[in-house]
Amino acid sequence: MRTLFLLFLMLNIAQAQSIHQLIQYSMKKHPSLKSIKHRLMSMDERIEKSQKWANPDLSFTINDIQFRKPLGRTAERMQYQAVNFKQKFPWFGKLDARKKVAQEQKDVVFHSLTSAQVELAYKIRMTSYTIKELEARIHILKRYMHLAKQNIELFTQYIATDAMSHADSVNAELSLSNIEIRAQRYISILKSQKEKLNYLVQRRIKNISDTLKIKKPKSLYYYLAQLKKNPQYHMKLAKYDVARARKNLIDMDKHPDPYVKVGYFNRPDYPDYATISVGVSLPIYGTEELNSEIAQKEALASQSESIDYKSFLDSEIRVNYVKLTEAYRIYNIIQHKSLPQLNHMLELSASAIEEGASLLTYTNTLEQKLALEEERISIMAEFMRTQAKLKSLTGVK
Repeated sequence: MRTLFLLFLMLNIAQAQSIHQLIQYSMKKHPSLKSIKHRLMSMDERIEKSQKWANPDLSFTINDIQFRKPLGRTAERMQYQAVNFKQKFPWFGKLDARKKVAQEQKDVVFHSLTSAQVELAYKIRMTSYTIKELEARIHILKRYMHLAKQNIELFTQYIATDAMSHADSVNAELSLSNIEIRAQRYISILKSQKEKLNYLVQRRIKNISDTLKIKKPKSLYYYLAQLKKNPQYHMKLAKYDVARARKNLIDMDKHPDPYVKVGYFNRPDYPDYATISVGVSLPIYGTEELNSEIAQKEALASQSESIDYKSFLDSEIRVNYVKLTEAYRIYNIIQHKSLPQLNHMLELSASAIEEGASLLTYTNTLEQKLALEEERISIMAEFMRTQAKLKSLTGVK
């Protein structure tokens, strides 16, 4: 039996995966990332497209159709058939400006991909730590249920069944029932969190090898120094670069593109001839100036957004760092002060039961220790989740 248990335990350990492994697998398989990757690949064609000229116009003309003889084409010299070809030529560096806009747009898509990867990694970490928290809570509750049952049996065996003793037993049974109810609620939440993780990773996950553990936090300066690695911030900057490039392109519209039109005219019974026309559109209504003003204000808006987001990141890092250090201090108080004291009280209460002491005192002490154990688990999970948030704010996948 022991051999089978060890084999089962080893199999579970072998199947368990670390959070890092889950993130790496999800980065390759998640469809939301694949959709952005496809958009990113399409940007190369957009850049190539930006260097293409506008399509030429090709037209065919039949001039001077006589109603009395629609098919007759020899009535007079004005009757002709013509083929016209018109091509607009982009001048004043417009092709380079269009390419710059497309390249900056590609940067936006690239940073959106990185941002999505960071967000996905963050969600996997948060869900994984919640799962580990729930598993730890369930484990603690089961251990306490077993311990409570042992002491109820011990109390029933050694203590006389007077009215007060019976009341103590009932209270202990009710406390045990409450613990069982909490355990069932945790099990239900755990199942839903595992389903969420399955979606995030794009595969069914049985076990996570990581454990909830607390280390001394890094300095606030460390996180603030990593602020500029945030991909959302880079995406804001890239959008500002797009707005500036678009402003530059719109400014060039003040200089109209010339076009050349070539026509070939065929006249039955008369010599053929050709025409050449050169022209430009006349920017006389101020539309280009208004477009330039609009583009300028949009660029300023993008710049303000990037500045605001940087300030927001600074604030978020500071707020979450306060939470991180608070969790670290509370954990140390529980781990090194409160729990040792309650452990000692619980030992005294358990020993006193055999000597005829009230079971109620032991039950109350057990409930206090259970609540403190759960608080310790909660603080550990909160520490890990806050650390995951700081990682996402500093662009860590």
